[in-house]
Amino acid sequence: MSDQHNASADHVETHQEGNRARVRRLFIEPLTRDGMRFKHGTPTEEQRRRLDQMADDLGYLSDESLAVLAACMVSKGEGVNRVFWPSRVSILGFAEAREPRPLEEVPGLRSWFISAAGRTAAGIPGRLVAEFGFWKRRKRPPLGDREWDAVNRNAADYARRVELTRDRLARGVQVDATDTSWLAHYEQTEATLLGWIAKAGDAA
Repeated sequence: MSDQHNASADHVETHQEGNRARVRRLFIEPLTRDGMRFKHGTPTEEQRRRLDQMADDLGYLSDESLAVLAACMVSKGEGVNRVFWPSRVSILGFAEAREPRPLEEVPGLRSWFISAAGRTAAGIPGRLVAEFGFWKRRKRPPLGDREWDAVNRNAADYARRVELTRDRLARGVQVDATDTSWLAHYEQTEATLLGWIAKAGDAA
C-alpha cells in the first residue's frame, strides 16, 4: 500500500514538474529574455514563488496557447516601460480568453460543492445548478451580496422552469424541444452535483 502510494505521489510530482518546465520554456523564459522582470526590491524567494505559481496556473494550456500568450504578454507588462510582470489576475484573464480552463481542473470547484456550501445549496430548489453556473462563468464561488443575489434569482428562475416543464410533461402537454433539452441538461448537472455530495458524506 505504501509503495503504491509513493509511486502515485512520484507520478504526480513528476507530471507537475514536467508541466512547470514546459510553461517556463514556452512562456516564462521567452518573456524574461524580452526583459520582463519583477519590480525592484521583490525578494528572491517571492519571485520564485510567483513564477512557480504562474507555471502551475498555466499548466493546462497547450504548447501553442502558451506561445501565443507569451507573444501577447510582451506588450502587457506593468510600469512606464511595460517591463514588470503583470498581475496574476491579468495573466489568468488573458490565458482564459485564449484557452478556457477545463471546468474539472478549476481549483476548489469540487471541494466547494462537497462542503457545507454545497449541502446548503442542495436544500434550495435550483440553487445547486445556479451556483454551478456561476462557477462555470467565473471559475470561483460567488462573492458579495450582488453576486449572491444574482445566483438566487437564477435559482428561482430554474426552479420555476423545472416545475413548469415537469408538470407539462406529466400532463402530456406538448413541450418545446428546447425546454426538454434544457431540463435534461439541468437534471444531469444536478444529479452529478448531488452525487459528489453523497459520495463525500459516505466517506466522512
